[in-house]
Amino acid sequence: MMDERRDMALAIKSCLDSLMDDATKCDLDDLARFISLAALAAEEAAMSFDPKAAQLKALMSGGAGHC
Repeated sequence: MMDERRDMALAIKSCLDSLMDDATKCDLDDLARFISLAALAAEEAAMSFDPKAAQLKALMSGGAGHC
């Protein structure tokens, strides 16, 4: 069930990213910004359904693994 929700959130994010690109190409900057916020929310929703994503985010936020 968690995988289905994560996959759905990622599919929605992909659609929103495409809409954002279209809005940017048509010089609809305010709309593009609004859609980008929705895409970020979809990405966060996908991460919330992926237990490994939280571990990776915690690892990447620290100093470990960076050059």
